[in-house]
Amino acid sequence: MSVVFSTEAACPVCGAKTFRYIEMLYDTPFFGNVLIQSGYCQTCGYRFFDIDYAEVGRPTRVIFTARDGVDVAKSFLIRSKTGTIYSPDLGFTLEPGSHGEPMITTVEGFLYKVIDYAERLKVLEPEGRERVDQFIQRVYRKIEEGGFTLVVEDPLGKSLVIPYREGTARVEYLDAIGQPQGST
Repeated sequence: MSVVFSTEAACPVCGAKTFRYIEMLYDTPFFGNVLIQSGYCQTCGYRFFDIDYAEVGRPTRVIFTARDGVDVAKSFLIRSKTGTIYSPDLGFTLEPGSHGEPMITTVEGFLYKVIDYAERLKVLEPEGRERVDQFIQRVYRKIEEGGFTLVVEDPLGKSLVIPYREGTARVEYLDAIGQPQGST
């Protein structure tokens, strides 16, 4: 890890010149070089933390097919903060939003996160409770049985699936408008 920039400046919240800010370059296993940004104001306590990619790859689409529950439990999913994950078979899309959360987990762990999101949806939209419950039961079943496709698209090419079994994941390289250019 190396310090790229460090300063003490005016705090963006209170304006006091006690805001310490630092940027560090760090080489990570899956995301390559990242720029870690951190700041703290000694006057008001405001804190800032963010991570940005220092290098980008080619836009990609990873198509993963879980044949059974073993593929689900033992395949890894690495999603960068710019990756979108969806399943045409299960009927969901998880987009990163304006400040996406990177994650490194198993496909099973990710599906449990999808179930958590669906549980929250029942609270927000009680009229769709029955439909959400059916979705949750379908996801639980697919965690055990497999038999579905998961697609991960990333405009920066930082997201991937590391399959447990060869031949269950395929990578397509995309052009600027998301059309396939080639695959591996």
